[in-house]
Amino acid sequence: HAGRQLDLGVHSLDDGPPEEEPGDGPEEEPTGPPANASRRQFALNAASSYASLFAGIVLSLLVTRVLLRHLGAGTYGLWVVLVSLVGYLGLLDAGVSTAVSQRIARMTALGDRAAVADLLRTATVFFSASGALAVLVVVVVAPFLSSIVHLGPIDPTVAGTTLVILGVMTAMKFINSVPAAVLFGSGRADRQAQIGLIGLFATQIAQVVVVLAGGGLIGLGVVTVAGTALGLVMNTVIVRRINGDSLRRGSFDRAVLADLLRFGGRNTVVSLGGTVAYGLDAVIIGIILPVAQVAPYDVALSTANLTRNLTTQGTDLLLPTYAHFDSVEDAARQSRLFSRSVLVGLTVAAPLLIALAGFGYPILKLWLGSVPPKTYSIMIALGLVTTIQLPGHQCFVYLTGIGRNQVLVRLAVISASVNLAGTILFTYLLGPIGPAIGSLPTVTVIDFTILPVIVCRYLGMPFARYVRGALLPAVPIAAAAGAVTLLLLWLVPVPHGASTVGGGVHAVLCGAGVVAAAWVVALWVFGRLEPELRASVLAKLRRRPQAP
Repeated sequence: HAGRQLDLGVHSLDDGPPEEEPGDGPEEEPTGPPANASRRQFALNAASSYASLFAGIVLSLLVTRVLLRHLGAGTYGLWVVLVSLVGYLGLLDAGVSTAVSQRIARMTALGDRAAVADLLRTATVFFSASGALAVLVVVVVAPFLSSIVHLGPIDPTVAGTTLVILGVMTAMKFINSVPAAVLFGSGRADRQAQIGLIGLFATQIAQVVVVLAGGGLIGLGVVTVAGTALGLVMNTVIVRRINGDSLRRGSFDRAVLADLLRFGGRNTVVSLGGTVAYGLDAVIIGIILPVAQVAPYDVALSTANLTRNLTTQGTDLLLPTYAHFDSVEDAARQSRLFSRSVLVGLTVAAPLLIALAGFGYPILKLWLGSVPPKTYSIMIALGLVTTIQLPGHQCFVYLTGIGRNQVLVRLAVISASVNLAGTILFTYLLGPIGPAIGSLPTVTVIDFTILPVIVCRYLGMPFARYVRGALLPAVPIAAAAGAVTLLLLWLVPVPHGASTVGGGVHAVLCGAGVVAAAWVVALWVFGRLEPELRASVLAKLRRRPQAP
């Protein structure tokens, strides 16, 4: 591919071993195509993304405990509210960051460096304007913060100053969207994840130090801005190594900006549809039912979100890969990747759902101590919704990658309307499990059925082939998880009268056994589906040098 001009140094999905590089003379450009077409690079991207995800979760748990203890519930609660308020400024992104990633991937595939330069310059101008607008908004809102949020004994000046500082942080995040989008679109999500983790680690350690030193809210805001600036600098340095002086050579192009806003606007509509369909569930429960009924739903939702993150963290990285293969008109690889991404998602989600169905309640007891009523049933219902919804999520990644997200806009409006009506109705009838039950018809019809049919048409792939390649192979994996769960419940049930810790540990071990057994079957299934990949892995293992 012409895109090999970009200095990414990786090999394609079907390349053989890399060519030997000369030991002397000037450094030569790599002979492989861009990173977003490399199987090896994708594996590295996925591993880095998952490592960053898990490290972020652990860091967040530890830092939250320290902040809550030393700031107090009131000040910590205000910090959370302020961070949430500036989070809404993310709407000023208008979906342009995703559009930039998609366009970068296409231009990388074609090797169009001039278009990359213009795209980067245009996106930089847009996000600089968005950042300036974000700062202006918080400066205007800050003097009136005490009338918006109940500050209690906290000094309004301190709260307003912190809000302005967080607005500056948001502006820097907007500017950072450009190099971050370049890394993602160029297939270097591994660098993006590594830089993000370094920034997160540095920021949260600094937050702990500042809080222990008595820096308060303003100190928290300052170190958060510093961490964001660190990420911006590191991302910019890496991008310059990839694209050289493309940013300096580019020029602002109104037509490019209009194209980015058109594509990004459609993604924004889809995101808003998702917010209406799922983000208002807790609010609806709080309006219709006593507010205490929100607690079991919120706890159950956290487990569903964890499952969703685990299943989509890796496959989301396929967006630039789809864009790349669409540019070079390689529908065969797109079809294989789409089918495998759906199967991988089901392989992760289904065993987790079955394990929670068998051992979830003792795990909740271990986690929470006192489990709010109905939490277990809501957790299983939301887990089922998440699992059924996975094919639709993979369709979203594919359609966004190939630039056909206009299809998603129409379905998002329909889905949001039906889902909202179902949530209200079933919450009235069934209580806090209502939002999950109300979502089942929508995700079954649209995400599990209609969207895959649409994607198969774009791919020119018969729907029956998709079923054989993506859905049927998940059946033995789920069956293995179910069989092992029943066997463990019969052989080693949780003893009556066991302590919360003992029963919870027992349940965690049993659940891990269920997932492990299912994934053993999954390895066999994938070996049958991808014999060439299995042969390649086995050959590499055989060539590994033996220890002396």
